[in-house]
Amino acid sequence: HTPHSKPIDNKMVSKSKPNLNYHEGEWRRPINDLQHQEVGGGHKSIHDDETAKAAGFADGPPVHGTVHFSQLTPLLLRVYGKDWFERGTISVVFRNVVSHLKPVKAFVEKPKVGASQVRVWMEHMDGRLVFDGTASLQPKNDNPSDNIKEKEELTMVEKQLKRIKPIKGNLVFVTHPVGTRSLNIEKACIEWGKEIGSLFPFTTEQKLNVITEWHPWFSKEYYNASVSPSPWGKPILSPEALNQIMLYTMKSAEWPTPSYELLPKNKTPVSLFGGCEIKLINGPVFVGETYFIEREITAVGETPKTEFIWTKTVMKDEKGCIIAEMTLQDMMLKYTVENYDELRSIANGFSTSKL
Repeated sequence: HTPHSKPIDNKMVSKSKPNLNYHEGEWRRPINDLQHQEVGGGHKSIHDDETAKAAGFADGPPVHGTVHFSQLTPLLLRVYGKDWFERGTISVVFRNVVSHLKPVKAFVEKPKVGASQVRVWMEHMDGRLVFDGTASLQPKNDNPSDNIKEKEELTMVEKQLKRIKPIKGNLVFVTHPVGTRSLNIEKACIEWGKEIGSLFPFTTEQKLNVITEWHPWFSKEYYNASVSPSPWGKPILSPEALNQIMLYTMKSAEWPTPSYELLPKNKTPVSLFGGCEIKLINGPVFVGETYFIEREITAVGETPKTEFIWTKTVMKDEKGCIIAEMTLQDMMLKYTVENYDELRSIANGFSTSKL
């Protein structure tokens, strides 16, 4: 063979998990489309240039973490087919942020015989992990015992929840105990031609113009078309949009009065996601359909730099059938509030903590 006729292997060896057998995606350069996100609390979001710089992100503001879920679309379809959009799970912990247009690549482990889930992860070009996680299929409703092993195998987020250490004293930002549930039911609907909301200041059409992995199932223009139409007869939400629909109404969530409050109503810390699990139970989730949302605090804790809260969101259809669930970790940066140490001392002065 001449050098020109020798087969070329362009496969990238994963630098973080070189010994796993996996499918790999293409290099993509996700954009930061939340520069103008409105989060309230007397500050701009972590996706704003100046806010990110002040919080210590020297390379610029991070891209919204669940944006990266869309890069898994072709890989999840390769492993699970369309069933993933009906009863699939993705569960990740974010490790290193991605700034605007930085190249990243997604990986999905090839299923092992007898295994109920696969590893999923994303890497920077230098091998640093963007996220580490798992993906799987839920058992079919008509045969809940068809995958007993799945019930025994913890997802990445479930493992993370088990690692949470008890809090010493009381927290400043998190003042509701674990088990607290929202008092109202939120209505959520992502419609064509309409901005999703202040947390996601763009329309679905605008998002699909810049999404890292476009698919005709997500698109309005291929509705009832003969070219790769949606198997469900109408467009569905992309993996990253599942976070959007279960998050964008959160400002309207009503909670019980906490036992204490140390921050003014109009003041909150800057925050970012630490982990996210999306579980489709009776999917897919459709564009233009109204869903009903309730929330529950499932865990709280802290790191040296953050206080965090894990919130479980349950989304139902109009008949009360559970369509999807999301468990999301919000990590609030302690020192984006100037007098944090003083406030923490006050919080620790309360006689008991229910957190």
